[in-house]
Amino acid sequence: MKNYLTELFQYRELLFNLTVNEMKLRYRNSVLGFLWTILNPLFYLLILSLVFSKIIRFQIENYTIFLFAGLTSWMMIQQTVVIATGSIVNNQALIRKVYIPKMVFPLSNILARFVDHVIMSLLLLGFMVFFHVPLTWNLLFIPVALCLHFFFSLGLSLISATAYIKIRDVQNIIAIVFQALFFATPIIYSLNILPANYRPYFLWNPFYYFVQCFRYPVYYASLPPRQDFMIALVLTVVIFIAGVVIFHRKEKLFVFHLS
Repeated sequence: MKNYLTELFQYRELLFNLTVNEMKLRYRNSVLGFLWTILNPLFYLLILSLVFSKIIRFQIENYTIFLFAGLTSWMMIQQTVVIATGSIVNNQALIRKVYIPKMVFPLSNILARFVDHVIMSLLLLGFMVFFHVPLTWNLLFIPVALCLHFFFSLGLSLISATAYIKIRDVQNIIAIVFQALFFATPIIYSLNILPANYRPYFLWNPFYYFVQCFRYPVYYASLPPRQDFMIALVLTVVIFIAGVVIFHRKEKLFVFHLS
């Protein structure tokens, strides 16, 4: 594994170029270009905020910030995993021609997406100022939350990218699962509004703990509950290690399954 990581480090320039190229291709021939990074989630935020604060009327103070924090956390995982799932298959022509550590492909996809998510996190801070939400020292926990999201997403992406090579239904299945889990995760609502007998079931949702880790320093101006943080940390370590091990063991066979 040490040699594997050393080899990956030796290809850092390629990784950087692939990440930059991924960002350029995404907005090629687009009039607004990189602005879509901000406009897409903001439009989504506007619709959800209007529906659930003005029409359905969730009784949540500063609902826009509550929702924005939850959406930012969710998109960090959902968007990166869905996109990175096809990273190996989409680069099969290059993989067949020259030897390259295969992990650079999902990793470049994820790094490109996380540039977007860091921008969204900064925009969230701007919203906090606009809505007069206090900026406290607890916001220093956000980089920790970003690291948890990054490595958890990377682990999931490595597993899904490996599975997608042999089972091309994986990407569609993942998209459907994420759609279902969006409503099973306290993003647009608070867990407190649910009947007490249903709440334990929602705690089995791993994404709940990542939303909590990101939302607490932003919305509640405090560090996340220790138990929530520890569960998110354990999930991150387990999924990341599992993803790296599975990907590393299978990558020599990738070229035989690509078609």
